[in-house]
Amino acid sequence: MDHSQAANEVKRKSGAKIYSHWIEARYLGHNPPYMGPPSIQDTLEKFEKIGISMDALIKEYGSFEVEPINVDEQMTDGDMIGSLKVIHTPGHTPGHISLYYEKDKLLLGADTIYKHVFGADGMYISAPQFSIDPTTTIVSAQRLSKVNFDKLLMAHQDSPLLEGARETVEKMVDESIRKIKR
Repeated sequence: MDHSQAANEVKRKSGAKIYSHWIEARYLGHNPPYMGPPSIQDTLEKFEKIGISMDALIKEYGSFEVEPINVDEQMTDGDMIGSLKVIHTPGHTPGHISLYYEKDKLLLGADTIYKHVFGADGMYISAPQFSIDPTTTIVSAQRLSKVNFDKLLMAHQDSPLLEGARETVEKMVDESIRKIKR
């Protein structure tokens, strides 16, 4: 809900197309409805933990209900949206994608990797309470670490990584894999 809530309104006002990985397209159309994670209860608990009430959020931003979204074009790994290359990075959701802009060596990592959010220090791979498949999320982050990028933008972050981003992600992935092997 935090990434798709305004999609239909943006499309109505701008005429923009809505792109989605083919796996995600049916969830966006609520056929079948996506049940998380994160669940609505997990989201409410996270907000409460950091002192934000749902009533305050709704007053500020409106309802968190998301109407069905009609996807204009379904994408798959390797497709291009203009000059952005689609990289299928499942784990957070089944059809999660990241986007790569080769000219500037810029990676839009979306919810594969977080930095200083939800009370955590440093960077980390999407946590189990926010991922439908945490192990696959690690594999997706490992896959991203092999892309030739210098800059990384994430969906939830305190600031982008503008130097040495790929090396930072590679180290984080290696540490995550070592923890699994223990």
